[in-house]
Amino acid sequence: MNRVPYQSASGLTPVKAVLFDAYGTLLRNEDLMLIPRQIVADHGLSLPVEDVLRTWIGLYSEATQETPFRTLRDIHARILPRLLRGFGIDADATPYVDLFFQVTTNVELYPETLEVLNALGPVRAGVVSNADREHLAAWGFTLPVEFILISETLGAYKPHPRVFQSALNQLGLQPHEVLYVGDSEVDDVKGAKAAGLRVVWLNRDGRSRRPDVPPPDFEIRHLAGVLMLL
Repeated sequence: MNRVPYQSASGLTPVKAVLFDAYGTLLRNEDLMLIPRQIVADHGLSLPVEDVLRTWIGLYSEATQETPFRTLRDIHARILPRLLRGFGIDADATPYVDLFFQVTTNVELYPETLEVLNALGPVRAGVVSNADREHLAAWGFTLPVEFILISETLGAYKPHPRVFQSALNQLGLQPHEVLYVGDSEVDDVKGAKAAGLRVVWLNRDGRSRRPDVPPPDFEIRHLAGVLMLL
């Protein structure tokens, strides 16, 4: 385990529960780069795929924090036509909306997921995910956790504080009693830190930390590293 000893103000409090992000943490899905790659290929764009990805992420990030709440399918039905128009493309975006859901519903567990969850022993566990009911129904497996909270049920997306407060309410615990594990610096690290949880950044790829996001309490390269923090 690659552990970075960020000091937590509540570090001496025993961890009573662990909350996990789903995608990129417990679940592995197909590469989301498939969508911008497909757009570039279909329309012969002479620009880097990363430009399309960056635009998509920007539109998505804005849309998930807007009101009223919309499901991920509704969001992508709105933002992908805007993305195409922004690159001068006059085409139906429906195939790319469908491709997004194909990618995000075709998931599998990371090899270590069940081993880690089953090794938690008396420490309680839950999952918090930016997902639609459509995603949850497609998973096709059961996780040994107390609950799975998804954005469509909560009416909010991470990093909105309502998401993390709902999980704390479900547990009946205080923020400093809960460890949160996720791979996204914005949705997971920034959101959970703002809610007062102790945060573990699962940095599988060894990325450099973003300077605009508060540091996590711990950084690990493998999911099993969380067991060393309990």
